[in-house]
Amino acid sequence: MKHQSQILVIGIGSPHGDDQVGWEIAKQIQDRDSKFVDVRLARTPDDLLDWLEGIKQLVICDACQGAGDVGTHHHWKWPSDQLETMTWSGTHHVSLPSVLALAEQLGRLPTLVQIWGVEIEQTQPGDSMSESVKAGTTVVAKTICQDLSIPTKKSETQHA
Repeated sequence: MKHQSQILVIGIGSPHGDDQVGWEIAKQIQDRDSKFVDVRLARTPDDLLDWLEGIKQLVICDACQGAGDVGTHHHWKWPSDQLETMTWSGTHHVSLPSVLALAEQLGRLPTLVQIWGVEIEQTQPGDSMSESVKAGTTVVAKTICQDLSIPTKKSETQHA
């Protein structure tokens, strides 16, 4: 699938509690109305294999556990051995590092791949995202937008 942009942001998640974190970050970035970035929502990491054609930079947002307190955010550049030490969302059948390694072996992986994770706690169906995780999504979305030079939303600039 061809994209309008050479930068793709993928939010991985599910509707289950804190596991919404990847989707929420992606939606906040999508709300910025940037023509320079494509945003997609995925249920599992292997979904991204179909979306890499023509992409030069990939930014992945997902829930993780194992490297900090709930709501803490992390940033890695692929490849990173630290990714293997993390527990990724329990709703994934194939781990994110495994999918990235496969994409690399197939020659589909872009040159620049960044992974953003937010530490989560609960992923029960019907639960909403915890407040500390929501706060983490806001920080990560703003940081990604700054890194990619995505303009600020009008509502964020009219605080004066």
